[in-house]
Amino acid sequence: MSSNTRKHRRAQCQCLATCTNPPLENSSFCKQHLRFCPRKSPLTGYEPNYDPIIYNNTRKIRESHNCFAYAFNHMDVPSDEKCSEISCSIPFHQPGRASGYPKWSKVKGKRCPDLIARLKGDVKGLRMTNFTSKCPGKTSKIALVADEDQDYHFYRQDSNGMWSHKPGATKVTNLDADGRPIYDPSLASRKYNKSGLNYDKFCSFLCAPKDKKLKFKRGGKHSSYRKHSSYRKHSTKKRRQHTRKLKHN
Repeated sequence: MSSNTRKHRRAQCQCLATCTNPPLENSSFCKQHLRFCPRKSPLTGYEPNYDPIIYNNTRKIRESHNCFAYAFNHMDVPSDEKCSEISCSIPFHQPGRASGYPKWSKVKGKRCPDLIARLKGDVKGLRMTNFTSKCPGKTSKIALVADEDQDYHFYRQDSNGMWSHKPGATKVTNLDADGRPIYDPSLASRKYNKSGLNYDKFCSFLCAPKDKKLKFKRGGKHSSYRKHSSYRKHSTKKRRQHTRKLKHN
């Protein structure tokens, strides 16, 4: 449950943390665990279906919802005035804003303890867990990771048992940074070379309520280029623009 830093850089089999076999191409697993993985994340029956079309095919929804909103299955479609198919100027929902935490521009870094405190302030009944434990009824499992210098990111477990995520204003996907299906986000590849974002801190798995209407608050400046959460300077203009596309603020 506690945060840990991912030290390895190469892709690994997502069945077991102790497995040293490389995963097969376009697979979560190595040859040994392809047919059967003994370690599973139990479902509660409250997991959302993996249906990326809802987000991906409508710019108004795609550009106004980030990984945070997606993980909690929180749909908050803005008015045409603030966000349309032509232009979307509305900020993303941010952890802790609804419960009174300061904007990210007032805080140094995005660290796991602060992120979890913000989440617990926003979502009553949220609890930490691990991959193999079953969440209580009327909840489902999400995962929180961080690149503590610049960004956070969320994943959610879907009804098919696999995981998906929505990087900022980009499309929903069920693939990790290496293009492999996500079986366990704590073991999946989370280093995005093009943007310079490396979510090497795995904060926690969490059981998120799915039987209540959540009230999240938007915050931060909008960027037409945004697509993950904070902003770090890069050596070239191209990399700076790509990183902004992958940020949540």
